[in-house]
Amino acid sequence: MPEPSRHDESGTVETRAEIFARLADVPLDEVDKVIGRTEDAYADLNGVRGHDYWGDLVLRQGAAVRALREAREALAALQAEAVGARNAELGVLVATGVLDGQRRYAHDDTSKAELVDWLLSAEGGRASVLHVWDRPHVDDESAGPYLQIRAVVDAETRCGALVFTEEGDDGELTSWHTHAPLPLPSSPELRFDAGSALIFPGNAVVSWEAVRSGLAEFARTGACPESVSWQAARWSQP
Repeated sequence: MPEPSRHDESGTVETRAEIFARLADVPLDEVDKVIGRTEDAYADLNGVRGHDYWGDLVLRQGAAVRALREAREALAALQAEAVGARNAELGVLVATGVLDGQRRYAHDDTSKAELVDWLLSAEGGRASVLHVWDRPHVDDESAGPYLQIRAVVDAETRCGALVFTEEGDDGELTSWHTHAPLPLPSSPELRFDAGSALIFPGNAVVSWEAVRSGLAEFARTGACPESVSWQAARWSQP
């Protein structure tokens, strides 16, 4: 069983969360400044083009920028892992909402409720996505949480549908969408996203309250919501 704390050099007892917080305090801004100044030097080199040392200087300048960018990437990865470790130690789950290419983050109950309201403000059949992880999910191109919920709502009829997706140990994705045991009367045609050919079945459309409840529970627990019913995902096409 790991020790819950250790003594720092001053003799003060330091918790694991505090250690992780210090690890997360990496000087990314300072590295960005150094990269910028090193790149700016290239313009100065153009002023001495043709000098005997010009080619070697350009070569070294390029190598320096590449090394600095690699260092910055490594520091950013360290920061992300340290933030995740600190939050896991404190039992903090971070909710990341994505709507219209924008990202918002929430760490506590109040901000998570505001985040859910923002996700429900999607118009025109546009989908929103909610991630819950031990850190902010800042980039879809990098590794991220293995669970997410996608929401599509119709504000006029006050209903919508959720898609819960998880990634298995083999990397395969499995999805479920909401299930309404009693389909709503005259429920609208909801698509996977605006312009998508995929249409939710009628019994996947649930009330506005159910959509809100599912999103709020997921933001709070990071687990598949039990406040709504689910069925294996399937879509039709026009």
